[in-house]
Amino acid sequence: MIKRQFNLSHFSAGFTAVLVGYTSSVVIIIQAATTAGATPAQIESWLLVLGVAMGLTSIAYSWFYKMPILTAWSTPGAAMLAISAHDYNLNVIIGAFVVSGGLILLTGLITPLSRALERIPSQLATAMLAAILLPFCLEGFKTITTTPVIFISMFAGFLLAKRFVAKYAMLVLLTIGVICTLIVSNTELGTIEFSIAQPIWIKPGFDIASILNLSIPLYLVTMLSQNLPGIAMIKSYQYSPPVKPILIGTGLTNILFAPFGGFSANLAAISAAICMTPEVDANRAHRYRAAIWAGVFYLIAGVFAKTVVTLFMALPPEVTKILAGFALLGTLLMCLTNTLQEVGYRESALFTFLITLSGVSFLGVSATLWGLLIGMIHLRTTNRST
Repeated sequence: MIKRQFNLSHFSAGFTAVLVGYTSSVVIIIQAATTAGATPAQIESWLLVLGVAMGLTSIAYSWFYKMPILTAWSTPGAAMLAISAHDYNLNVIIGAFVVSGGLILLTGLITPLSRALERIPSQLATAMLAAILLPFCLEGFKTITTTPVIFISMFAGFLLAKRFVAKYAMLVLLTIGVICTLIVSNTELGTIEFSIAQPIWIKPGFDIASILNLSIPLYLVTMLSQNLPGIAMIKSYQYSPPVKPILIGTGLTNILFAPFGGFSANLAAISAAICMTPEVDANRAHRYRAAIWAGVFYLIAGVFAKTVVTLFMALPPEVTKILAGFALLGTLLMCLTNTLQEVGYRESALFTFLITLSGVSFLGVSATLWGLLIGMIHLRTTNRST
C-alpha cells in the first residue's frame, strides 16, 4: 500500500517547489523582519510559523479537495514590508498582519468584496508591484561598486544557470554566494548547526496609520499578486479550486499565526505549477500528492528555521542584496510587461508606478496606497471605456 502511494516524481516535484520558493525569496523575508525590528530569535519564529502555516494548509487543502493546492508566503508583500515597516514598532506591525488576515477572511465571506477586488485593473496592480520591487533589483546591481568580485561571480553564475538549469538558478546563485563569502570575506559559516526553532509570541498593537499603510497594502498585494494569480494557475490546469474555502482558511491561518510573525499564507502562483504539470503524474487525479509532499518539506524547513536564519544572517550584506534583487527579476519583468501591454492603461499605470516608487506619504497614507488610488481615479476620468 505504501509503495503504491509513494511516487518519486511526486516527491521530487514537492521538494523542488519548496526549494525554488525558499531559495528565491527567504532572504527577502529576513530583510522584512529585520526592517520591522525583529531580533534573530524572532526572525526564526517568523520562518518557523510561516513554514508550519504553509505546510499545514498545503497538506490539508490538497488532501481534502484532491487537487494540487500549494500555499506560499507573499514575496511582494515581504518586499513591501521591507520598505515600509521601519516607520512602526514591531507590536503595531504584528497587529497589521492580524488585520490583513482578517481582510482576506472577509473577502472569502463577502462575495461583493471579492468581486470588487477582481475589478481592480491588473495593469494598475502590477504597476504598483513593479514600483515595490524595483528598488530591490537596483540594490542588487549597485553592489558592483563595493564588491565587484562577488557581483561578477554571482552574476556570471546566474546567467549560466538561467541558460542551462533555469529552474535551479537561485539555488546556483545561493551556492556561489556562499562560496564567495568563504573565499572573499572573513565570515565564518562552519559553525552553523542544525537546530530547532522556537515560536515567540509578540503582542499585537493596532492603530489607524498601520492599518492604512501596512494592512491594506499587504492585503492588496497578497490578493493581487498571489491569490488571484494562484487561482488562475490552478484553473489553467483544468482544476476547479474552492476559492471561498481557500480565502477563509488562509485568512484564519494568517490571524492565528500573525502574533508569531506569520505575515502571510496565501496561494502559490509560479512555484505551484511545479506540482501540476503532466511530468508530475500522467493522471491528473494523483498530482495532489506532490503538493502534499511540498507541505511536508515546508514543515521541515520551518522546524529548522533557526539554521536557515543563521546561514543568511552570516552572509555579507552585498550577497543578500544580490540574492534578493535577482530573485525578484522575473516578477518585475512580468509586472512591467503587463503594465505596458495595453495602450489605454499605460498613462494611469505610469501614475501608479511613479507615485508608489516615490515613497511619498500624505495625510498619513503611504505611497503604495496613493499610487493605486490615483491610478484608478486617472483611469476612470480619462478612459470612458473602463
